Amino acid sequence: MTGTDSIRQNSYSKYLKKYEDTARPTIDEIVIKGSDYLPDSVSADLSKGAETSFEGVDDVFIWSNQQGSVSYEVEIPQDGRYNLKMSYYALPGTTNDIEFSLLIDGESPYGTAQRITLDKVWVNDGDIGEDAKGNDMRPGQIEYPTWQMDKPLADVDGLYNEPLQFYMTAGKHVLTLDSDKAQFVIGDIKVYNYEEPKEYSAPSSSEIGQSSGQKIVLEGETASFKSSRTLYPTSDKTSYMTSSTKDYSPTKTRYNTIGGGGNWNQSTQAVTWEVNVSQAGYYKIGIFSRQDQMRGMYSNRRLYINGVVPNKESEQVKFFYDTDWNVVSPSCDGDPMYYFFEAGANTITLEAVPGEIGEIMGELDDVVFDINSYYRQIRQITGPSPDEYNNYMIDVAIPTIIDDFKNNAALLREEKEKIEKLSGSGGTEAETLEKMAIILDKCVKKPDIIPEMMGQIKDNVTAVSTFINTYRMQPLEVDKIELCSDNVDFSDCEQTFFGTVGHGFQSFIGSFFEDYNSLSNDEDSSAQECWVTLGRDNAVVIKELIDSDYNANSDNKINLKLVQGGITEATFSGKGPDMALFLGGDYPIQLAVRDTLVDLTEFSDYEEVTKRFAPDIMTLYTYDGGVYGLPCTQNFPMLFYRSDILEQYDIDPDTDLATWDSIINCLPTLQRNYLEVGLRLPATATAGVTMVSAVTENGSTFAMMLLQQGLNYYNEDQTKTTFSEQPAIEAFDTWTKFYTTYSFQQQYDAFTRFRQGDMPVLVNDYSFYNQLTAAAPEIKGCWSFRAVPGTKDENGNINHTANSESTGCVIFNKAPDKDAAWDFIKWFTSTETQTKYGNNIESVLGPMGRYSTANQEALRGLSWTTKEADLLLDQMNTQVEIPIIPASYGVTRNVMNAFRKVVNENENARDTLFWYNKDINDEITRKRADLGLD
Repeated sequence: MTGTDSIRQNSYSKYLKKYEDTARPTIDEIVIKGSDYLPDSVSADLSKGAETSFEGVDDVFIWSNQQGSVSYEVEIPQDGRYNLKMSYYALPGTTNDIEFSLLIDGESPYGTAQRITLDKVWVNDGDIGEDAKGNDMRPGQIEYPTWQMDKPLADVDGLYNEPLQFYMTAGKHVLTLDSDKAQFVIGDIKVYNYEEPKEYSAPSSSEIGQSSGQKIVLEGETASFKSSRTLYPTSDKTSYMTSSTKDYSPTKTRYNTIGGGGNWNQSTQAVTWEVNVSQAGYYKIGIFSRQDQMRGMYSNRRLYINGVVPNKESEQVKFFYDTDWNVVSPSCDGDPMYYFFEAGANTITLEAVPGEIGEIMGELDDVVFDINSYYRQIRQITGPSPDEYNNYMIDVAIPTIIDDFKNNAALLREEKEKIEKLSGSGGTEAETLEKMAIILDKCVKKPDIIPEMMGQIKDNVTAVSTFINTYRMQPLEVDKIELCSDNVDFSDCEQTFFGTVGHGFQSFIGSFFEDYNSLSNDEDSSAQECWVTLGRDNAVVIKELIDSDYNANSDNKINLKLVQGGITEATFSGKGPDMALFLGGDYPIQLAVRDTLVDLTEFSDYEEVTKRFAPDIMTLYTYDGGVYGLPCTQNFPMLFYRSDILEQYDIDPDTDLATWDSIINCLPTLQRNYLEVGLRLPATATAGVTMVSAVTENGSTFAMMLLQQGLNYYNEDQTKTTFSEQPAIEAFDTWTKFYTTYSFQQQYDAFTRFRQGDMPVLVNDYSFYNQLTAAAPEIKGCWSFRAVPGTKDENGNINHTANSESTGCVIFNKAPDKDAAWDFIKWFTSTETQTKYGNNIESVLGPMGRYSTANQEALRGLSWTTKEADLLLDQMNTQVEIPIIPASYGVTRNVMNAFRKVVNENENARDTLFWYNKDINDEITRKRADLGLD
């Protein structure tokens, strides 16, 4: 059984089934004060505050840093299942939330308890502003430190609506909180048993008539508090009916909704609006909303009034799929429900909850786990490429497989029927489940074909996993909320034919006059032009930073333009920009060689500015004694590993994956079980053409092995390579042996292989973390990362050196005011700006958009835990960069040609590198002569 299997066997769903017949005792809340911790339980790496009072609350425990553990003792009156809730205050820090493992008597009861998550409170950083072109400026999201009282510990996976349950026997128990992501104040922990709210009881006619003639409008984008930094104001231009705090415009950007683009789709995410009510009384609530993400299904929200769910029906307000805007009013038996509001300040909160589909997804999770487990068992018998002429007798080798496949096929069809019943239609995306069931049926009918069905099993399991991740989402976009007295109708949101035509016509005509490439005001003739070649979301965030921070406070003005490539051509045609951001690859050096860029060493404070970056990063912008850019991003490799799988084979990542030699020593164990190690190679395009970058890819095995021996690619004057030297030959030979002697895969889907556990060790860009966090929630807590494999020196020290890739800011010689341009790129690469940009873009794009900043202090200001940031900065500071020269394209291309020759055609490594190195040096000489450098 693999590590993932053991974790999944201990899943929350199985835990609930195990204890479903035990009691749910009715008890008074058992209150454990934060200050009542066991004195000897505080771990050495936990920093605790000396005070026991904090922000008006007494008897607290102040957990000042992110790491450590602390324990509490509790007396349980009788055997049974209980819930827990906490009062806590999230201290300001870099992380997006608080996460810890909850252990009962030293053991975590189930997998979900190992990653209890508590939300922080986020607010808009100011009002929605307006730029010089009349477009709204989206405010950033900032923490709002405050006490959050009696928050139930909930299912972060979004499968269960009720708070998490914990079985405890009568007597004393020790509750331990263990974390790398804490940094909060514990007010108290309460043991209780959750009770559903009572069913709705309609008020009398006289009570309903207490308020009259009232309509209160709350704009979605002006929400007061959010539980996630991704819940920022969003924009909808599809309807002229969408309201905002600004005037209607068919062409200008108006941030007039919240939740657009599916950014409000995770269970437990909540949005709160403050509302001031002039007349106390009963009001009906109309939610102007659209759920156009989850086809054939509905999204769910739990409604709170002043922090309390007023009735059972408000536990789940349904928002069905529709591409148009609708008014959804919580109702009971077809009649609107009325909610009592006191005169004065009140709050309305909508919290995403899984609803009925959550438990269905939980059942499907277990089915996928079961099939994945059998897939790995089959693979251990047949290997990755089964012999079509060999009858492996899988049903004999794994006696339980036929019965379990039969049961899983029945479960898939059962859950499919439930989904179709909920959605009210057949032929939905749930057909993915039917396809998986058909594959299992074939395996049950003819067990001999199971080995040849491996590919289909793998593909369909992946499809079902994707289906589960999609349909556990709870997307919703809210335009506004209206509170109305009984005698007042909600506003109409139905579009008229002529209104729709008029809106479309104005948008069409306006498109001829709006310059969508220019993100700033073109009318300021003194503004210098800066180009950026990113996605529009990134460019808009940069533009908003420039408008609100730089242009507003500087005598120098910047006009930002979004372009897609073509900077080199525009520059040589005389139509290029004054500056460019995020220019990567070999472009800065190629432009510098042709005397189009400003040498930044000319500025007096250059040395001071570069202290914000890693020691060797400027090498990537240096040529012939000049430096021609400041880095914005720095991407470098880390070693990712599946701790759950490695644990089964007694492989310790800290020692057994520390060096290349130790990894080679682990290969027999891994490969006997058909597990693989992944190393980076240039990706193959869909057309089958290998795309080799002009600069050395970060994480290149050859580069790492060379650099770790103290050798770089070129001689001192960069006229020849060092590939003829013995360390280079040895590095090349070892690199190729990974693919010849040890049969490593040249091309593979890193995400899928790592996610499924076939490749539990791989070297990848550290941004791989973002993808795993966002798209593989089922293995959360089962993986981690560390420094890349290193090489031991004669003193026994391990050198983990690798190389990076970077994009940077450059100034063109045509810039009319070079000092002003320098001032701008200094501002953009500063710690404050890089931190703000990184946090804002993560708010917009979610975890997938976490920014790879080159500013070391700014990296600590992003959403990394202290432990993660330490690992990244350690690797960043060991980086040794490979200089970029005019002929870099010839170096990377020929190194890969030599590699393919050895690996694919069994040529001698030493001889092959010798001949290709001759071609490389000839190309360097030719290029230097062509550019007049010799």
